[in-house]
Amino acid sequence: MASDLIDELLQVSNIASITVVGVDHRLITDAANPRLTSFEIAEPVDINSDLNIAIGANNRIAIFLPDLPSITPLEISTALEMASHNRTSFIADQNAIGSTAFFSTAGKVRTYFGANSAAAHRAAQAVELSHPTFRGIKADCDDWSDLLALNTSDLGHATRALMEHHLQK
Repeated sequence: MASDLIDELLQVSNIASITVVGVDHRLITDAANPRLTSFEIAEPVDINSDLNIAIGANNRIAIFLPDLPSITPLEISTALEMASHNRTSFIADQNAIGSTAFFSTAGKVRTYFGANSAAAHRAAQAVELSHPTFRGIKADCDDWSDLLALNTSDLGHATRALMEHHLQK
């Protein structure tokens, strides 16, 4: 799923650079692309400290969780445009409980992900972004049933291949 997200992000021309932050160095595979860099963090993860170290002094930041296998470049572009008008903003998942993306135009970030993260972002006064095109960007896959609920034709190439392989067993 993460490689599909990276592929979709690379298709959005107004993204200057993409930093892949994670504990799994196998995720960071396309270093040949000049827009893609990586920052490997060690466990245990201190999400806010590690993210701020990884992103440095960038003014405009977008953070996407890697479990968005049906996100599209149109959704990404729309979200980035909407987010550019707010100091901080986020996108809630399809259940409006978790968060799938966070945006900041103010440099350093304080994010909340996981259970009840949408409420935490709201309490921190981040603006909740919503748009009719936001299907894939809200459809995070926390487990196999979430993935099976998605239309296979909406999935990225790597996720679709993984699903087909798994279903053939």
